[in-house]
Amino acid sequence: MQVIATKLRPEQSFQVNNLTLEDRGKLVSAFVWLIQEDKKQNPELYQIKKAKND
Repeated sequence: MQVIATKLRPEQSFQVNNLTLEDRGKLVSAFVWLIQEDKKQNPELYQIKKAKND
């Protein structure tokens, strides 16, 4: 059996400018949470790099 997938085009593209202030806050909160979780998983990526004097 073969499944045929069709692409649906959204009538209007997504733009942050069209979001309400509450929705923007939720979006920012989601990214803050993602960064905090990434810091827990990969703390070495968030360490300050020290310049080496050779």
